Amino acid sequence: MQLDLQTFSILIAAMSVVVGVIMSILSLRNFTKSRQASVFLEFHKQVDKEFLEDMSEIIVQWDWTSYSDFRAKYGPRTNPSAYAKFLYIGSFFNSMGTLLLTKVTDVRLVPETLAVLAMSWYEKIESIGEEMVSGWRTSESMDSSRFLYDTLKQLGYQSPVPRGRDGSSPNEVQ
Repeated sequence: MQLDLQTFSILIAAMSVVVGVIMSILSLRNFTKSRQASVFLEFHKQVDKEFLEDMSEIIVQWDWTSYSDFRAKYGPRTNPSAYAKFLYIGSFFNSMGTLLLTKVTDVRLVPETLAVLAMSWYEKIESIGEEMVSGWRTSESMDSSRFLYDTLKQLGYQSPVPRGRDGSSPNEVQ
């Protein structure tokens, strides 16, 4: 069977379309990965020395026995500066969870140091979380933080915050 020029041209055109589609798919896939990394890097810029100091202060130095105790010590009326720190750190980790939950970024891009900080944060606030968000617009306010925590835990990350013999956090509400 001999191909005439017209048939040969049609085959070349068809193969060019197939190659073009494959290249577009690969390009889009690479763009998505690049965009995920870019979004995470921009987001990660918020983690500066002040952020780390504020978070360390909350994790290590703050202590409460209940949500009402937390509000008495660190609430918006009694200690607005402390409450602002708390909301800023909490918003960061909730947003980080949202980025992962919506697949805007990939959990594999989370550096280990930030992963263990996220674990420590969630374990610190878990005891007051439910009562805290009950007065907010939506009860799902901590879902992204919980998703972040659960995802990191499944990957084997652990909080460096010391825990009691029974596995409880040092300031877990009894």
